[in-house]
Amino acid sequence: MKYFKRHEVNYALILPVFLLFLLSIAVQYGASVLDGIDPGPVVVRQLFFCIIAAIALFAGSLLSTTFLLQFSGIFYVLSLGLMTLLYWFYDPVMFELTHTKRWIRIGSFTLQPSEIMKLAFVLFMVYLTLLYEKRQIQRTIKSDCFYILKIVLYSLPTFLLMYMQRDFGTSLVFIVMLGALFVISGVHWKLLTVIFTVLAVVGGLLLLLVFTDWGNTMLFRLHFKPYQLDRVKAWADPFAYQDSIAYQQVQSMWAIGSGGLLGASDTHIPVYVPVRESDMIFTVIGESFGFLGSSLVIFLYFYLIYQIIFAALRTNNKASVYLSITFVFGLVFQIFENIGAAIGLLPLTGIPLPFLSQGGTSLIAVGLSLGIIFGLEKAYAPKKTFPIN
Repeated sequence: MKYFKRHEVNYALILPVFLLFLLSIAVQYGASVLDGIDPGPVVVRQLFFCIIAAIALFAGSLLSTTFLLQFSGIFYVLSLGLMTLLYWFYDPVMFELTHTKRWIRIGSFTLQPSEIMKLAFVLFMVYLTLLYEKRQIQRTIKSDCFYILKIVLYSLPTFLLMYMQRDFGTSLVFIVMLGALFVISGVHWKLLTVIFTVLAVVGGLLLLLVFTDWGNTMLFRLHFKPYQLDRVKAWADPFAYQDSIAYQQVQSMWAIGSGGLLGASDTHIPVYVPVRESDMIFTVIGESFGFLGSSLVIFLYFYLIYQIIFAALRTNNKASVYLSITFVFGLVFQIFENIGAAIGLLPLTGIPLPFLSQGGTSLIAVGLSLGIIFGLEKAYAPKKTFPIN
């Protein structure tokens, strides 16, 4: 079995990634300046992680898709084990700030296992999907039901661990990626309709419960936390809670608005935004570069997404398409949710903005994921729809 390969460099795909690496250093520098912090150590740290992410990208591009899928189960189990460590080794400081157990801390070393799990999750779920399609001669509603049930059962440990971490935002990313995989793999439309209808009803019911006293009581009995309900209330009417639970979101909107069309001038007094360097990094773009700069950043993201989808479709390989589309939907959701929360369009969930938010684990995991997509090989035999021999 061939584990490594050589391939041509896709410069159209490399360019937006390179620009986003540079932008991440620039916005982290800007966040430090706006917060009155010495930018030197921050820039060095971000540059270090960008270099590691670039190395991960190159390494991932050399790996064979066949190899990755065949060993995806082991990768998935190891990632589950890493997430389990959060039960004992979570960062107490970050827990006090965010109410989530997303970070492992051992001494001065920190790691966010859920970022690694995103890649392991996509690889393993795509592997199970391809295995199902290979074994199923003719797909029916019944067989698709068993396929969905199998996927849900294998996904259950991930969601249980996410619940233990109290990381509802990242759980949504996994749900979106699963939904994308179901759609792209051709699950019967009747089943998809039922699934999406149930999710919509449950989401609407949860919103209803948040805004009623009896609903709050019921949600607390289901182990929802007050801060989770507060985020939804703050989103619904932020200026009514601008001095309390909606302070971060209101400050974010003021900061972005202060940038105007082309960015704030040198005489501008910075607007204080809590956690500006991480969850609210888009405020740095809005405040420093204005509406025009913010639009260019969003365009850069979607140019990258276009190139990923285009590169996957060119491979004529079902595994490549499944991996790329599933990853892209997770990426789009994170971008949409983070920016949407910063401008008041969506509730805060603590989802980082890919590439730009502070966090080495996220940057390296995205780099490795993109490297795998860069290296997706072409299937020259049209009838070869399953890459595992």
